[in-house]
Amino acid sequence: MAISNALFINYDILTAPGTSDVTLVQLGDNFDTRNYTLFVTVAAINTNVIVALEGSIDGTNYSKIIANQTITANGTTHYNIANHPVKFIRPNFVSESGGTAATVLFSIGAN
Repeated sequence: MAISNALFINYDILTAPGTSDVTLVQLGDNFDTRNYTLFVTVAAINTNVIVALEGSIDGTNYSKIIANQTITANGTTHYNIANHPVKFIRPNFVSESGGTAATVLFSIGAN
């Protein structure tokens, strides 16, 4: 039986700007990822929300591997990045404009 080298993560809904949980995406010598799809579902948006995906090699220092993306409507959208090997990832609800009612749900596919 073949072993899948894919990882799928669903995070808790964020109701205010902040980062989601950190996910380890490199597990020993047999499993690592470098391609990421960030799915973002926004509800109750006012003006806009800004989201990003951050990666880290050491679990302490993070950099945006998917730069700030501005979303102006409710619904689900996705963003992709290829060939960025990191050990840890975390989605980031960067900011919200026009109110404080928006909710953001992140899901990630990695391989």
